[in-house]
Amino acid sequence: MFYRHVAHAVSGALWASLAMTAAAQSHPDTFGTERGTGKIICTSDGDENAIRPDDPSYAISAMWDQMMLGERAACGEQLTPIDNGTWGESKPFEGTDDAGLTADFRLYVLHDDYTWANGSNRQVLNDDQPIMFNEILRTPQFFQRFCSAKAVLSVGTASQGGPRAVNHRLARERGEIVANALTSYRPDCTTERAPIMYALSLGQHRGDRAGDRPTQRRVVIVAAEDLALGVNLEQALRRGLIEQNVFGTMSVADYDRFDLISF
Repeated sequence: MFYRHVAHAVSGALWASLAMTAAAQSHPDTFGTERGTGKIICTSDGDENAIRPDDPSYAISAMWDQMMLGERAACGEQLTPIDNGTWGESKPFEGTDDAGLTADFRLYVLHDDYTWANGSNRQVLNDDQPIMFNEILRTPQFFQRFCSAKAVLSVGTASQGGPRAVNHRLARERGEIVANALTSYRPDCTTERAPIMYALSLGQHRGDRAGDRPTQRRVVIVAAEDLALGVNLEQALRRGLIEQNVFGTMSVADYDRFDLISF
């Protein structure tokens, strides 16, 4: 892991604080060095099994990575850039419903510079500048993948700043705005069957208002690429999103809702 060699220099008070925080958390993947190549990779054990994941030194080092590197330390599978980096495409991940039926999903995440404008259910910003968002939904590679999916779910979120009721409304409306736009584009698909559309509201980000960040209101779309007959989509998606390790800086556990809305 980065900065492991300087961890001994942390003051006693800060060390104790890091240790207490780390002990209260699970062990997320963090940055490590691949043995033999020196390549920086994401791993649940930054020293390639040289230490146990439950070793306190691992937890403290993971916290040190997070403190020094910020959100970049919450690493997961890398998103593959498509449409000149406008979108990031994840590897497929699987979700299973309570009956054991499965669905295969894939995340599409708009580049880090794109976020919903604070307090808006219609305006998306690119590096703080307003954009024509509907054009982003028609970029060639993303639109091709949209058309070939069995179902597509637009994820709506809100950061924690402001009244909870307002944020719940914003999260739902953000998901619905994108779902409505994509629904209107379905007739342009050249595939045999266009995808079924849903919106997914995750509600308000959990946390204190002082930590309000644009990354809490990212633009995220989930494509269901394969669905078992009779699968409960909401159950499979929830479990898949909880268990997937694709988008490390966003977790459904960080939000207070999980409301699936069909179109």
